[in-house]
Amino acid sequence: MGNLFLQRTKEKTIIFDGAMGTMLMAAGLSSGEPPVAWNLEKPQVVADVHKKYYEAGSDVVHTNTFVGNPLKLIDPELREKMAVLNIEGAKIAKGVCPAGKFVAGDMGPTGKLLKPIGDLSPEEAAASFYQQASALIKGGVDFISIETMYSLEETILAVQEAKKAGEGIVVIASITYNRTKKGFYTMMGEGVAACVSGLEEAGADVIGANCSLGSKDMIDLTKEIRAATKRPILIQPNAGNPKFNEGLTTYSQTPAEFALDIKAIKGEGADMVGGCCGTTPEFIEEINKIIT
Repeated sequence: MGNLFLQRTKEKTIIFDGAMGTMLMAAGLSSGEPPVAWNLEKPQVVADVHKKYYEAGSDVVHTNTFVGNPLKLIDPELREKMAVLNIEGAKIAKGVCPAGKFVAGDMGPTGKLLKPIGDLSPEEAAASFYQQASALIKGGVDFISIETMYSLEETILAVQEAKKAGEGIVVIASITYNRTKKGFYTMMGEGVAACVSGLEEAGADVIGANCSLGSKDMIDLTKEIRAATKRPILIQPNAGNPKFNEGLTTYSQTPAEFALDIKAIKGEGADMVGGCCGTTPEFIEEINKIIT
């Protein structure tokens, strides 16, 4: 299925889903509650979110496993269930996936810093990525999507371990960048060209960027990524800049405004587009209206 997915990118612009966390919070997920727990506690709610994205026009949805890395699961009981949480997350999404569409096994960062800056060893990080990728592949995902990564070194480890976990598995690697006066850089100070080169060497089949930035900033970022690679590109912006009010995070960009920027992002070379924080099925519907 992964190779079929890559072939499809040559035929049309692939539309991914929007935010999972935003949708689950609207359904009652409390602050601090790990969304991945709902794969066992409220699987129908998770399935309904996936269905809404497919119905809105998504060609691909991400499994509800972004925080499913064993190092990210702080609760000991959840950590013990890491494999089943990821397997069930894959099965939930595959269970509602229409014919001709795809499920991406979602993997996020460990939430820790690698040595010598932090206390996490590369070996520990690699093992955790391998475990999660193995569970997602066992659950039946079509390919792996590593996203919202803020360290090139950690992202490379995730790509390499996902490749080891499944023979021939297609891997997307999306990094989150900040915009500075000098350009786009990761939290660790790595520039676009260095990140793209490192991910290509690690074997990433698709190069991406998501989160942190709104759709307008992502237009310029897409241009830089395209200049640095010939591989397919996935871009998933936030719904504008976040606003904080009484402990709540909101996004003011409208679906129509977002879709217009997505059209510009496509024009700069993105092969795949979708949304990140603050986006909903309504955003995907608007993208579908404007992207052909």
